[in-house]
Amino acid sequence: MHHRAVSHSDAKPAHCIFSHLSAAQRNRRIQYWPSEHQANSMKTIVALTISMTSLALQTTAHAEAMCKPGEQPIFNCELKASVASLCLDASKKIFVYRNGTTGKLNLQVPRSDDLATGSPFHFSYAPYSGGGEAHVRFRQGAYNYYLYDRTYRTDDGPDFSAGIVIFKNDRKIANLACTNDASIHQQAYMQIPQETYRDISAP
Repeated sequence: MHHRAVSHSDAKPAHCIFSHLSAAQRNRRIQYWPSEHQANSMKTIVALTISMTSLALQTTAHAEAMCKPGEQPIFNCELKASVASLCLDASKKIFVYRNGTTGKLNLQVPRSDDLATGSPFHFSYAPYSGGGEAHVRFRQGAYNYYLYDRTYRTDDGPDFSAGIVIFKNDRKIANLACTNDASIHQQAYMQIPQETYRDISAP
């Protein structure tokens, strides 16, 4: 059996489609038959709803990509080629740093077999006039990693930035800026042991 394509000229208006109905029935059906403009608007609304829902799910997945189920993201920094997350397992009171992408782990501190050896993280904070700067530091071999967020007051209002600064021994080798609106959450202030603040802004 062949199926002929239906062209616009073949399409029947609503009064023809409902021609077998009584006049009263036709009036009721046609009253609820959407116009072309209404149908297009409805399609647009449905498409936008699906698109926004999909975007929200993707954003949530990306935002928490390196934290496992049951962990809370304390700092989540989206970099150009990876995501860096400081995660808190509240039930075990353990912080874990991970860097990687979905399906690939580049770095985890502490490693799974080192979780019982104590926290490698240290917190520090310096207040500014109209702002401040917070750090979470950890060491991996010869490298010191500083997760940071800072707020400066400017003539145009507050300026926010966040990222990861890496030192090899005492030499700064990288300053990686987060591409998202990252910040260090308050659990770091309250639960990570504090140390003396170090200025990491110098080259």
